[in-house]
Amino acid sequence: MQSQGKSIRQWRVGSFSTALALILFGVATMVYRHEPGYVPQLINNWWPVVLILLGLEIFLAGYFCRDDVPRLKYDFLALILVLVIVIISLVIYVFNSSGLAARLTQALGAASYTVDLPEKRLAVAEGVKKIAVQGPGREWHNLQLRSGSSDDQIVFFGQAMVTATSEAEAREMARNAGLFTRQVGDTLFLELREVPLYQGFGPSARISGSTLILPAGLAVEVAGDKIGAGLEMVLDYLEADWSITNSGPIRVTLNRGINVQIEAYSRAAEMFQGNINWKIQNRLTSTAPSDQKLPVPPYNQPEPEVMARATVGEGGPLLKLFSRDAIMINTR
Repeated sequence: MQSQGKSIRQWRVGSFSTALALILFGVATMVYRHEPGYVPQLINNWWPVVLILLGLEIFLAGYFCRDDVPRLKYDFLALILVLVIVIISLVIYVFNSSGLAARLTQALGAASYTVDLPEKRLAVAEGVKKIAVQGPGREWHNLQLRSGSSDDQIVFFGQAMVTATSEAEAREMARNAGLFTRQVGDTLFLELREVPLYQGFGPSARISGSTLILPAGLAVEVAGDKIGAGLEMVLDYLEADWSITNSGPIRVTLNRGINVQIEAYSRAAEMFQGNINWKIQNRLTSTAPSDQKLPVPPYNQPEPEVMARATVGEGGPLLKLFSRDAIMINTR
């Protein structure tokens, strides 16, 4: 019989395992300050030890506590804490194995850098009669399209705002963006590529400003699929027909001495703006001849149905513009 005044000491199963688990996680936290990349691997390799310790503690408690009055008691709060630690360990394992941890680490250590896009100066090959510009995409901003002299040279330059872990990485990412070319028959296709997406969280890059200079002596077709964004054009010369389609507004600045005919299509008469003398010609209907079918810019507004014409100087090559937004033309 136990003497009076002495309490029976109970073994609370789970307390020892919880304490040891907390010690191990504390050590891992200290290691993280010196070797951040080693901690996920450490936890992934050793988290089953928590289960082993808990099992051993239950086994030893049952073995040593054989009194008639059991001194064994389960510490449910500690067991719940151990279970939470195990679940957190499993979540960390999944987080690391899926690559999300690396992406999050990169995102937290990333910053925005303004870098130059690769500058291009390309001579147009003999036999090319038309240039087709594809793009730009949604991450392009402030694209300026200019007509150069008739020396058959294409020039491109610009800048991008890139999110990366270092400026060197941002420059490397920007090398994969900009102007790329491909010739098919007598047509030279120009593709304006965006900066590849950074493997992090949220937007990673955008083209903050760029300029594309095209020969004035070649026919040009531009199809802009950037939803709702504007396109700026500066035309000093024009010796061939140009056709421009853009979902957003089109702003054109013409050299005062240029000779050009303008044919523009938009969704309302008030969309034709600027200091030139616009003449509203007609309202297109579904009964219009098939040769008047218009390309449909990818913008969630009514289709272009109003046509306007204008003549600058003595007239000349045709500048055809399609937009569901404002078309502004000014001479300088």
